[in-house]
Amino acid sequence: MSKKKKNLFTLLGLSALLIVCLVLYFVVPKSKDTDGDETETTAGEEITVDEIDSSTITGVEIQKEGKTTLSLLKEEEVWHLTEDKSIPLDEESVTGLFDCLNPVKAAKTVEKDDSKLSDYGLDHPVMIINVTAGDTTYQYHLGIAVPVEGGYYGLTDTGDKIYCFNEDLYTTFDISRNVLIQRDELPDIEENYMTYLLVENKNGKDFEAKAADEEERVDQYSDWNITKPYAEPLAASVKDWSTILESFTSLSFGGLVQYKAADLSKYGLKDPASVITVTYYEAKEGYTPKATATPSQSDSSSGTEKETIPEKYRDYKTLKLYVGNKKGENYYVCLKGSRNVYTMTEGTVESMTKLDAYASMDHSVYSTMATDIKGYDVTYGNTTLKVTRKDKEKDENGSSNMWTLNGNEIASEKEEDFLKPYSAAYLLTFTSKAKESVKPKSKTPVLTIVYHENNRDVTVRYLPYDDTNFYRVDKNGMDYFLVDKLSVDDVITKFKEIEKLQ
Repeated sequence: MSKKKKNLFTLLGLSALLIVCLVLYFVVPKSKDTDGDETETTAGEEITVDEIDSSTITGVEIQKEGKTTLSLLKEEEVWHLTEDKSIPLDEESVTGLFDCLNPVKAAKTVEKDDSKLSDYGLDHPVMIINVTAGDTTYQYHLGIAVPVEGGYYGLTDTGDKIYCFNEDLYTTFDISRNVLIQRDELPDIEENYMTYLLVENKNGKDFEAKAADEEERVDQYSDWNITKPYAEPLAASVKDWSTILESFTSLSFGGLVQYKAADLSKYGLKDPASVITVTYYEAKEGYTPKATATPSQSDSSSGTEKETIPEKYRDYKTLKLYVGNKKGENYYVCLKGSRNVYTMTEGTVESMTKLDAYASMDHSVYSTMATDIKGYDVTYGNTTLKVTRKDKEKDENGSSNMWTLNGNEIASEKEEDFLKPYSAAYLLTFTSKAKESVKPKSKTPVLTIVYHENNRDVTVRYLPYDDTNFYRVDKNGMDYFLVDKLSVDDVITKFKEIEKLQ
C-alpha cells in the first residue's frame, strides 16, 4: 500500500473519531454548575446526599408510573404491608432494603433546570421513593439511567440539584411485595435421617423407596429398598443412592408467585402432576447426635462416620410437596397445608419426579461375598453342589475359612481355585429389562444358586429367555431383568470344574 493511501486511511479514521466525540458531547446530558460547567467528584469520591439511620425508619412507599407498588409501615417494632397487616413479612428482607440509605450516595450533580427535566426523565420519574424516619420524610425522584457511568438521574425533596444517584438506590427498591412476604419453610433434611420416599406421578410411574432394617433388605449391603413401581422390592444402588437422595435434602423455592392463592387450579396444583412425600427425623430438643464408632457398609468406601440418633430421641417429620404446571424453566409448587404458590427450577423438580427404578437400583445380581455367608447350593442340569463355610483359626496359608463341598473338606491351598465360580457369579449384573412379549421354550432354570445367609436364604434362578443373548433372572420372586447369557454359561463351566475337588 502506498504512503499516500496510508495517510488517507489515517485521516478518515481520525475524522470518524471526531464525529463520534461531537455526537456524544451534544447528545449525552451533562451536569453543570452555575457557570455552565460539569460538577464532578474526584475519581473514587462520591457525594453523600443523605444519611438515614435504619433504626429510625417507620415507613416506605414506592411509586412507579404514578402508582404505589409497595407501601410498608412499622408498628410496635413489626413491619407489615400498609394495605394488609395480616400478611407476614420477612423482617430480614425488609430491613435489608435500608442498607442503601445509610448513606444515600451520588457520583455527581447537575444544576436543576425545570425546562430540561425531560432530558433526565424527571418530568415523569420512573420511580419515586418516600422514606419516613422519625419526624423526617425523605423523597427521591429517579429518572433515566446515566449513560456510560451508570446510576440514575434523580431529585431529592429539596429539588435544588439533579443528582447522579448510585444504581443500587433504584435496584434495591425495584421489587414486588412478594419478595418481602415470609415464605413457607423448607427443611434441610439430613440424608442419613431419611426413612421413606414416595413420588406419585399423575402421568407416569410412581416411585417409592424405604430405608430397610437388616432383615428386610433385598441385598445385605444396600440399606434402602425400592418398593415401587415393581411388585417385588429392588435393592437401591449402593454406589449412586446417596446422589439420588441429595435431590430431596436441600430444596429451595424460587419466587413467590401468589400468597394464599384462592384458585390453585390455574397453577395445576388442585390436581397436581406429582406429589412428593419424604419422611425423615431430627434429634429431639436437647439431644446431640453422636458419630457411630463403625461406619455402615454403604459409607465404608468413603471412611466417613454417620451421626446416629437412638429411636427414643427421634422426632419424625413429613415433607409433602405438590408439583403443578410447568412454565418456562420452572414448575409451580406448594406445600401441603399451604396455599402459597412458588416456583421451583425444572432441574430440581425433574430430578425428583423422573426417577427410574431400574436406573436407581443396584445392578449386581447378588453382591454378598462368599466369606459373609454360611454357604450355598448350586444346581445345574442333574448336578447339585452343596457348599458350607465355617470360621476357623487362620492357618499357615492365611485362610480363616473351612469350606466343604458335598460334605468333603476343601484343602486351604485349593481355596482360591474353589472360589473362582463364586467370584464369577458375584460379578454378574442385570443388563436390561425383560419383555413379557418374549416367550421362552422352557421354564426350567439353567442354573440355580441358593445363598444361605445368617438370617435367611436368597434363591437366584437363571431362566431361559431368548436362547441367544440373555437369561432371565428370578431372585426370590423378583424376575423383571435380564443377565448376559455367555457370562452365566461361563459360571456354569467354572462350577463344573470344581466338581473334581470333592
